[in-house]
Amino acid sequence: MEKSKFLKFIIVILVFFLFSYFVAKNFNNIDFTDKIVFIPINGVIVSENSAGVFNENNINSNEIINYLNRANEDNTIKAIILEINSPGGTVIASKEVADKVKELNKPVVAWIREVGASGAYWVASASDAIVADPLSITGSIGVIGSYLEFEGLMEKYGVKYERLVTGKYKDTGSAYKSLTEEERKILQGKLDLIHKAFSDDVSKNRKIDLSEYSNGEFFLGVEAKEIGLIDYLGGKDLAINVSKELANIEKAKIVTFKQKKGFLSSLDKYLSKYSYIFGLGISNGFLIRDKFEINA
Repeated sequence: MEKSKFLKFIIVILVFFLFSYFVAKNFNNIDFTDKIVFIPINGVIVSENSAGVFNENNINSNEIINYLNRANEDNTIKAIILEINSPGGTVIASKEVADKVKELNKPVVAWIREVGASGAYWVASASDAIVADPLSITGSIGVIGSYLEFEGLMEKYGVKYERLVTGKYKDTGSAYKSLTEEERKILQGKLDLIHKAFSDDVSKNRKIDLSEYSNGEFFLGVEAKEIGLIDYLGGKDLAINVSKELANIEKAKIVTFKQKKGFLSSLDKYLSKYSYIFGLGISNGFLIRDKFEINA
């Protein structure tokens, strides 16, 4: 019995020392330096199922939100910089990211490089400060739901649209028939409601009346500064300095959250969405985006 107890004691001691060694080793690898993190927002902001097949010009709102959550939970990260180069995105995806930015308990600075328009500007407006290049494109507070209609072309080639629906408005917005005036009024009403929600939230975020500028017009950075759409004219270094000031720190390590995409993971992502793409309807047309963005 004594020998058995002695062996157990030795095992416990060994386990304790091994555990202590690994804890100490990992502890030494932990970086406790104050950090400022860049979160890139490049491309059209979409929800997961809105991403087109083999379209690398989109960024998933869930990805952005996951990065924001990670940054918010990391005590060594003292401030967040949204590196924006985006013409906008879908309504819900843009709103989701803007809402998340407002929930964070750390300073957030939006840095608009070339384009931070429409839905991307909605996201930027939710931050604590906006830095933009003097010649960047900002604003474009508006909603678009336009689409191509082929009724005339179909008639020219003898193609007929057989309308089989339950509910008189079920195929409102179908590309295969012209809108009735009643349908046009309905769709315009939906767009107006979305636009009001967009404009009202941006005005609330920026704490100014933007009704005069929520007509879809885009503004260069120098113009945006004059009317209160942004706070500072400058680039990366200024965004970092503003972040330090808001976080009340003098030094910080600069890090970037960026997804590493491998071929197999990308292929799996596209194939999993392939069948969904054929089911996209008019809802895919309700985008908040800059007028120069032509992709649906």
